[in-house]
Amino acid sequence: MRYRLGQAVVISLLSALITACAVFAPLYDRAMQQAATAVTLDNAPSVERDLQIFGPPANYLLERTDPAELARQLPSSSLFEPHVAGRNAVADLDLGPASLSVPQGDIWWREGQCDHIKITAGTCPDRGREILVTDNEAKTYDIAIGSTVKSLAAKPPVDVNYHQPPTPWVTYQVVGTYRADDEAWWQGLQLEGRAGIAAGDIVQHDVWLTDESTFGGSTPFLDAERPWVGSRLRADAVGVDELTGLEGELRDLRARAEEVEEHDEIFEDSITSLVTSLPELTDEVDAQIEQSRTTVPLLLVQLGVLGVIVLWLMLLAATDQRRPEVVVARLRGRGASGARSLLMGELLPAVLAGIVPGAAVAVLAATLAREYALPGDPPFELPRGVLVSGIIAGAALVLVTYAAVYRVAREPLGSLLHRTHRRRSGWAIGAGDAVAMAACGACVVAFVTGSLTGPIALAAPALLSALVGLVLAHLFTPAAMRIGRTLLRRGHLRAGISLLDASRSIATRRTVALATVASALAVFSVCGLLVGERNRAVAAEQEAGAPLIAELQGQRSTADNLESVRRVLARIDPESTQMTPVVRAAAPSGGATTFAVDPQGFRQIALFGTEDAPSAGQWRELTDGNAREPVPVITTGALFEDGVTIVGLDGIEQEGEEVAAIDRVPGGGPDVALVDLATAQKLAPPDADSSISLWFAAEDRTLLDRVSAGLEEEGIIVVETRTLSDVRRSLDESVAAWSLRLGVVVGLAAVAIAVLALSVLTVTGWRTRARDLASLWLAGVDRRTVRRLPGATQLLPVVLGVLAGAGAGVLGALLTLPDIPLFAVPPAVDTIDLSVPWLAVGLTTLGCLLVLGTTAVLLGRAVAAAARLDRVRETA
Repeated sequence: MRYRLGQAVVISLLSALITACAVFAPLYDRAMQQAATAVTLDNAPSVERDLQIFGPPANYLLERTDPAELARQLPSSSLFEPHVAGRNAVADLDLGPASLSVPQGDIWWREGQCDHIKITAGTCPDRGREILVTDNEAKTYDIAIGSTVKSLAAKPPVDVNYHQPPTPWVTYQVVGTYRADDEAWWQGLQLEGRAGIAAGDIVQHDVWLTDESTFGGSTPFLDAERPWVGSRLRADAVGVDELTGLEGELRDLRARAEEVEEHDEIFEDSITSLVTSLPELTDEVDAQIEQSRTTVPLLLVQLGVLGVIVLWLMLLAATDQRRPEVVVARLRGRGASGARSLLMGELLPAVLAGIVPGAAVAVLAATLAREYALPGDPPFELPRGVLVSGIIAGAALVLVTYAAVYRVAREPLGSLLHRTHRRRSGWAIGAGDAVAMAACGACVVAFVTGSLTGPIALAAPALLSALVGLVLAHLFTPAAMRIGRTLLRRGHLRAGISLLDASRSIATRRTVALATVASALAVFSVCGLLVGERNRAVAAEQEAGAPLIAELQGQRSTADNLESVRRVLARIDPESTQMTPVVRAAAPSGGATTFAVDPQGFRQIALFGTEDAPSAGQWRELTDGNAREPVPVITTGALFEDGVTIVGLDGIEQEGEEVAAIDRVPGGGPDVALVDLATAQKLAPPDADSSISLWFAAEDRTLLDRVSAGLEEEGIIVVETRTLSDVRRSLDESVAAWSLRLGVVVGLAAVAIAVLALSVLTVTGWRTRARDLASLWLAGVDRRTVRRLPGATQLLPVVLGVLAGAGAGVLGALLTLPDIPLFAVPPAVDTIDLSVPWLAVGLTTLGCLLVLGTTAVLLGRAVAAAARLDRVRETA
């Protein structure tokens, strides 16, 4: 090892790389699982990730249930904060006989509620039938502190004579006003923002807060009065195992609630409603974990295969160098087994020396990934798969080493006396190459036909590149020999000698195979990465619809609210270049959604793809101007194949006339009908079931604030915003995206391995090549030609290998990309495009040519510099 220290170091580095790939896969996979859990919980609203239980209605049991009865059924887990008890009911606000409507809303009591709001005037209620109302409600309905409001209680049960007694009134005293605060503590309950706003045919009021004693004593049963218990999840303490462990208990609770609903058997401790989405969130995380078991091994297994191939080539070169030592051992009577022991004693320590550093590198890489590449601060863990992967990697390394040693140790003495292994100059395939080609080819064919599954299938792209490299390497040697002889006969000295030199060197065949596999892996990794990035970008545009969308809600009818929106837009954006209104009407049965738009503004702001947008003529046809049926419609989806029937803005179906059929409408689902807003409004004024949103041409928060202020003056508020950047970030924060980003590391590592292997192949045989060059110099070839020959000899197989590898990488991507998960959850509208990013493929191929070609030329020049005349005296 001291005599060949550089070779031993390189073998150890390759062993470390293979071990690092094997150990890093489970480490990174586990870190991604924890990151996916953290991101899923952080992105979920409080109402979805927390736990809320509602008990039976008081007027059903004719008695009030204590929330403590429900609290006993909460999961006994330290992953939840201490529960909060509460009660709620529905209260009507009697505005007197002059009012045309009776606002309806919730009345709540929760333990410690006044610590989680901002009391702007008055005091916290501490006696029965005292309430707090929001500032917004006090202003909307002219409610003063100290005044009283009346509401109907629940209808009392029917007496035995089937006479319905009158519904009692409950009088509440307003003791203060408040504003919402600490949104997470309220677990999704919207306290304010509803006063004066209609929900269908019902006008709403904000949440009233009262004392617990309101739900007891002489107060009659209130409408829909129920006990409640809520507990907040400690999201920062929940990992993937904890989330999975909760799933069983929560599904049992949900099943009990569904059983009560189905059989209508309500008891005092019954759970009539369970509010949580933790089981669904668990399913989402499980789906991403399943995805990671495909993508991460797909990339790392191929890098490991490249490492094994390179290690095999290095071991072949190392054993060929030691042929004289094997001859001496055999002549001294040690036999083939003694020769194997000799070679294993030299090579195996170098191989085993890389296992521990490789495992350490994997742990370091996983730590860096957790700190800088993955969100959610996943903890440091050593899953059981790390040990299993390390053992498998170690066993594979020992097996590869033994196979290389056995190849040389079993050869007859006559063959061993040659300095290097005898090379075939014809087209015949050796037994070893034939077996390797047959194995790789069988795996590739099985993968293409779909009969190859499991871990081996993940290595299919690498095996395809290995097959291409082996075939090309086998064909290159005899072809180069024949072409070289032809060129020599025609007087092309430099080209002819270069080809002949390449054909007689076994390192040339290894260089071809090496360059093919390395460039194929680099191209494949780049294809996977960029295809994923492109598809997430398009999916984000489709889901978002526009750079910024604001959902609106107003206090008057939808038609009046739309006119108010138009007045505000006319003041701020008269040219309709920055904003455009969109009115959506959905079919009650879940059919197609109608988008009523201003064609001029919508075509400029909506994020259509270059090939998806309607043409200018189709937009003109949409703007008919006549309020008639059938209304001109641009459709998307399969629901319109048998006829065009759309939902009008009043919720009633209308006949439509299809002027164009496109693939998708940004911001919509799979089935959307685009109509002109002015035409649709003339045919059917929008009712309460239609929603209004404002689409912005840019993510301009300043403009949004200006518009929001103007809309508030008209009695319209922005209830929700959605931005393109937020949607894209939600798609990027997934196991699918994190897995594909490994492609950058894998591609760079593949090229680096190839550079390292080329260096070792050159160093291993430099003496023989330097002596051959010196012989040419002595035979009369000029020194300049001799200096240039090694570079050309090295460059030609690299160029052929890189070009063939690029083709193999593209083919592997075409075969594999359909099976690679690109999203955590498949988008509602299919925008997937698996076409090859040819520009990136070309740039990657060019980069491989520059790096590997430059390395080959520099190594060739180094060999040429060592070609001195005294080398001729050296014996083989």
